[in-house]
Amino acid sequence: MGILSLQILMLILGIVGLAFAGMGVDIIRYEIESHTSPPEWPLGLRPPADWHGLPLLAALAGAILVFAFLRAFANGLYGITTARLVQGDIVVGLRAQLYDKMQRMDFRFFDSNASSSLINRITGDVQSVRMFVDAVLVPAVIMVLSLVVYLGYMLSIHVPLTLACLAPMPIILVLSMWFSRKVRPLHLENRKKFDDLILWLSECLKGAQVVKAFAFEQRAMEKFQAKNQLYREQQHQIFHTVSLLVPAIGFTTQLTIIILLAYGGWLVIHNVIPLGAGIIVFAGLLQQFSGQISNIGGIMNSAQQSLAAAERVFEILDAPIEIQSRPDAVKLESLSGRLAFEQVGFQYNESRPLALTDINLHIAAGECVGIIGPTGSGKSTLLSLLPRFYDPTQGSVQLDGHDLRDLNLERLRASVGVVFQESFLFDATIAENIAFGRPEATRAEIEEAARMAAAAPFIESLENGYDTRLREGGNTLSGGQRQRLALARALLHNPRILLLDDPTAAVDTRTEEEILAGIESARQDRTVLLATHRLAALRHVDWIIVLEGGRIVQKGTPEELAVLPGYYQTLATLQGELR
Repeated sequence: MGILSLQILMLILGIVGLAFAGMGVDIIRYEIESHTSPPEWPLGLRPPADWHGLPLLAALAGAILVFAFLRAFANGLYGITTARLVQGDIVVGLRAQLYDKMQRMDFRFFDSNASSSLINRITGDVQSVRMFVDAVLVPAVIMVLSLVVYLGYMLSIHVPLTLACLAPMPIILVLSMWFSRKVRPLHLENRKKFDDLILWLSECLKGAQVVKAFAFEQRAMEKFQAKNQLYREQQHQIFHTVSLLVPAIGFTTQLTIIILLAYGGWLVIHNVIPLGAGIIVFAGLLQQFSGQISNIGGIMNSAQQSLAAAERVFEILDAPIEIQSRPDAVKLESLSGRLAFEQVGFQYNESRPLALTDINLHIAAGECVGIIGPTGSGKSTLLSLLPRFYDPTQGSVQLDGHDLRDLNLERLRASVGVVFQESFLFDATIAENIAFGRPEATRAEIEEAARMAAAAPFIESLENGYDTRLREGGNTLSGGQRQRLALARALLHNPRILLLDDPTAAVDTRTEEEILAGIESARQDRTVLLATHRLAALRHVDWIIVLEGGRIVQKGTPEELAVLPGYYQTLATLQGELR
């Protein structure tokens, strides 16, 4: 049974029970005061002629009790139905939809949105959107339906009394409009302050080592308390505004009771309307009517809070996905791994200078190309264009003669393996981390990928081997071990193109040799691009490009660059590669 049907049923049962209660009062009055007129039964009902006095009152009381029981049962069913709708269908569905959209967003989106803010939107804001259904939409529909029914019944009792009692209601409409304009920006600001609070908390937890290393605990706590206090003060501002509206509405609704006592009492005294079926039923209806009107304050507050959250949620749902497969995207069945950069330029955003300028580069299938250059020269940016983490601002990047923007994105990324400078591992077993991109991989395939990445020896030395569970981020492993697992994860895809972004930057010489041995094994029959600051990693590359300021300033084999003045020669001298 639908929510609206249950509410209508409860409304009918409540009104019938109220009408019977009023009828009971009139029956008592008629039995006591014989000069009064016999009560008129509502809805065309009439008891048997031989029912009088206590038997009739007992029958009415029994009917009222049955109606109350049915109403309580319907109310419980209504609560269960509403909870299933809101928590089951709306919250779970919206959260899944939001997460799905985030997974398809490009890197520019994550560059401009803090992870803490995104987490807050997919958790807290979705819950606040839920509030729009169970604290705004459903109550508002119920309120309108109830007001119409109550108003119709009151008008059927006495039209002038109804109009007189409802005269103060325009005041409530004015107050509600003022409140709506006042509280909406407060709720938006409240969500932003909560984002700021969560961001600082997230940073301090992730950077716990830095906080402790610099004895920053006390100042970190003070900063957290300051942000928490700002959030609290902003919350108090909202509560203060709400605390003005609710009593004002409550006071206004009480004016109707004064009018009822004065005008309604006069009507009863002059026998214009009966006491029970007239003034008492009217008072019950008016109380219910005023109660619904009093809910406006809470509904308006919940509405503004949920709309502020919905605005943040739909900012993501409505955000355009810049990088995705075209409808007519090409799905290449086989790849050779031939790459070309044609007049490529790239800019992260309009406020920043070009990160890459005039990149012209042709890499044959199966070649291993080294990329070096000062920090900020564009090495990582160049690599990020190949799996289409970003699209070039100018020119085109091509794979086997096809512009990457014309290829199916999923197939493209399945053909590109990436090992980042900072390798992220999940809270799962080693085997599950290696098979992250291919969960259907067999144990033999996982072990082969680990062997190629020179990770098998240290994995097998662990007590639980491949079933060893890693903590968040793989913090129980060394940097070199994490890098080898990341390399194994990339190799399990058997990619035609392997991108290595400074994989030996933060490891010792022995670990570097182990990783390089894994890379040398992995480069067979693959096109490899290796960005690095360590020239030892470039001993087996076919040739090297040198980036400075986002431009290719030199290219050649290690032997050719060693005799040319420039960045490579300087770096080789500093690292002892040249004597």
